[in-house]
Amino acid sequence: MRPHEVMTERTARLETTFYDLLTVCDQYRASIAELLAAERAADTPRDQLVHRLEQMSGRIERIITILEDDALTELLPLLDRLFTLERAEGGEDI
Repeated sequence: MRPHEVMTERTARLETTFYDLLTVCDQYRASIAELLAAERAADTPRDQLVHRLEQMSGRIERIITILEDDALTELLPLLDRLFTLERAEGGEDI
């Protein structure tokens, strides 16, 4: 398999996994929000449970920010550069 083919396959897998991870993070965030809403609406909300869920909420928000800002910023050039890899295989300098 040529380098371009190998990296195209790996990049596709990376991209799919990356967006799958973002989907799971969104689901995680939604679950926390639902649990927090239910606990806050309870007759006697458990302060420690609310506190721990709020901590988890902050952590998942940070993970999402890292993925959307930092990781995505690095992923996009990988996608963009696949064509240059193919050209480099053929000896072209672009």
